[in-house]
Amino acid sequence: MKLCEDASEVGTTIGVGLIIGLWAAVDIILGFTYVVYRLANRRT
Repeated sequence: MKLCEDASEVGTTIGVGLIIGLWAAVDIILGFTYVVYRLANRRT
């Protein structure tokens, strides 16, 4: 029973880590895209 609980906690930790990692990656990509868009519009 203890092994199942530990495995569940590890799975939850991995899932939360993936969600936070994906959120951060999308945030960086959107920020970079916004900067490129602003620089492109400023020069025209």
